[in-house]
Amino acid sequence: MSNKTDFVWSATVTSVEDYPIEIHKGYLATQDKFITALHNSGIEDDGWSYDGTDIGAGGNIIPSILSLTWVSYAEKKFWNIEATIDETTQNKMLELFREGFYNWNHAKEKLIHETYKHITVAVAPGGIVVLFLTGDVHRREIARYQAKETFVDVNSFVPVPGAFKDLETFYDKFYKGLVPKYLQEKIAKAGIPYGIWDTYREKYNWRFTMSFYKEDKLNHYYVGYINGEEDNIYQEVINKKSFNHLALPLNASFYFKIYNSEAKFDEEEIVAAFKKMKKNHPDKDIEIEVRPAFMYKTTTFTVKCEGEEIPLEKTVVKMYKN
Repeated sequence: MSNKTDFVWSATVTSVEDYPIEIHKGYLATQDKFITALHNSGIEDDGWSYDGTDIGAGGNIIPSILSLTWVSYAEKKFWNIEATIDETTQNKMLELFREGFYNWNHAKEKLIHETYKHITVAVAPGGIVVLFLTGDVHRREIARYQAKETFVDVNSFVPVPGAFKDLETFYDKFYKGLVPKYLQEKIAKAGIPYGIWDTYREKYNWRFTMSFYKEDKLNHYYVGYINGEEDNIYQEVINKKSFNHLALPLNASFYFKIYNSEAKFDEEEIVAAFKKMKKNHPDKDIEIEVRPAFMYKTTTFTVKCEGEEIPLEKTVVKMYKN
C-alpha cells in the first residue's frame, strides 16, 4: 500500500446545509489528461458532512486541475473556480489515500484497513471551495480555494431555453422555492453570514477527556467536526490521550461498556467557548470533559483549560444502551 500511487475514486459536490446549489458544469483533470466531468445532478444542500451525489468516475489519477461553475440560490449568484491543485496538495492526497484508516468490521469482528472513496468539492456562500477526501465515516480537508462571481446566460443553464425572461426572474423563482423559509427570514434580517464557514475551519489543540462516576471504559467514539471532517476513534488512539490540532466537534457518539451517548453541540456556543479559552490561555491545550451522569441519565460537556471551565449547556444529548 505504501508504494501504491493510484487509487480508485469518484467525484462528488456538496453545499453547506440549507444553502441549495446546482452545478452548471465542471471537471477534474491533470495538465495533460481529462479525468472526469462534474455534471449537474440536481440540488445539493445536505451539508459538508455529506458527500453529495456521486457524479463522476474519477478512475485512479490524482487531479491537478479543478474547474467548477455553479449557481448559489440563496445568494442569487453564479460562481466559478478555475484552480490548480499544486504538487504539495497532490502529495497530501496521495499520502492520505495510502494511509487510509481503520473501521470495525462486524462480520469479521475486527478492525480492517480501508481508504478514501471520493474526492468531494464542498462549496459555501462567498465562493468558498474546499476539497475533501471522504470514505466510510472518515473525511479529511485537503485544500481551500476562492471562486469568483461569474455570469451565466440563464438559457444555457435551464432545461427549457426561454422559460425565464431574464436572470433575475430565474433567481427569484428558485430562491422562493428552494431556500428554506426560516433562512429566507434570517437573510432578510441579517444577510448571509459570510465568513462563518472559514471560522468553522479554524483548528485548535484539544482532546476529549472522560470523567466517570463509577468504573467504566470508553471503547471508541465517533466525531463529526464543524468543518465537515469526521473520524471513528478506536482504543489504540484513545489510550494515547494525545492532544490533536483539529476543528471543533459538531456531533459525537461515545460508546461505553453498556451505555452510549450521542451529542449535538451548538455551533455558536462551542466556537465562543474555544475563542475565549484561546484568548485567555494562548498556545495552551484545551480539554472537553465528557462526564456521564449518575445512572447514565445524560452526559455533560465542559471546556477546560488551566483551571478555567466553560460548560456547554446547549448541547443536545441522547443516551441509550448498547
